Amino acid sequence: MQCLTEDLATFAAAADAWLHREPVLHNVLLTLVGDRLSGDVPLSGGERFVRVVDGATVGAAVHTPPRGPLLGAVSAEVARALAEHFVRAVPPLVEVHGPVPAVAEFAQRYAEHADRIAVPGTAQRIFRLDAVRPPVGVPGRARPAAAADRDLLIAWAAAYAAETMPDGPPVDAAGQIGARLPHGDLLWLWEQAGTPVSTAWLSRPVAGVVRISGVYTPPAWRGRGYASGCVAHVSQYALNTGATACALYTDLSNPTSNKIYRSLGYHPLSDAAQWRFVAR
Repeated sequence: MQCLTEDLATFAAAADAWLHREPVLHNVLLTLVGDRLSGDVPLSGGERFVRVVDGATVGAAVHTPPRGPLLGAVSAEVARALAEHFVRAVPPLVEVHGPVPAVAEFAQRYAEHADRIAVPGTAQRIFRLDAVRPPVGVPGRARPAAAADRDLLIAWAAAYAAETMPDGPPVDAAGQIGARLPHGDLLWLWEQAGTPVSTAWLSRPVAGVVRISGVYTPPAWRGRGYASGCVAHVSQYALNTGATACALYTDLSNPTSNKIYRSLGYHPLSDAAQWRFVAR
């Protein structure tokens, strides 16, 4: 078994078939690669595209510093091989993300070989939707975001990050929002009486899957179903425009959001997790 660090084009071509075996579980990886191939997200020069081969491709991971590597749905053996490969990373890793249980295998092996301590971080659940169950009686309507909404979306993204990751660095989502706005249908707002009250983001479809993210309602507008209405609308829009499935990630520490998404037709597919690495 061998871990190969490849350039973007080589990795994309060689890992494509393996990644497409699990189009929902690998949606974030496929999007990371696709956005950089298209130029929507410029290469920083610090990315690592790692493919694991054992005769054929048996695993993959993408590292986009300052975030830690994101693993594919790999076996325990492949996860441990990737961990040993990343021990040589400079500077040392601060975290790793990926499906359970592979990410735990990686974290323990990396900590052992890099003389670090592995600490469990955010626990998530990956959901899949094939048909929408729309909520009833939510006032307002959805509309695509426009250039005039840019500053509002940036402010909401910063507020969301501050609320969900209070110990993390400030988030500047201007680049992500700027890349999505020209597409015309990747950023959505729910309006009530002409006032934006909630938002949801779409990824471009990859392998037939669209991922919903960036779901946020300011505190003053919560408890009225606006997020449910917005997520239901954008999910149905994605299915109507060619997606075969929708995906989203939830924070397992937030039972409210998990319940809401289930009520709309999302069903759990797998768990995912972040592990952090700290000095002994």
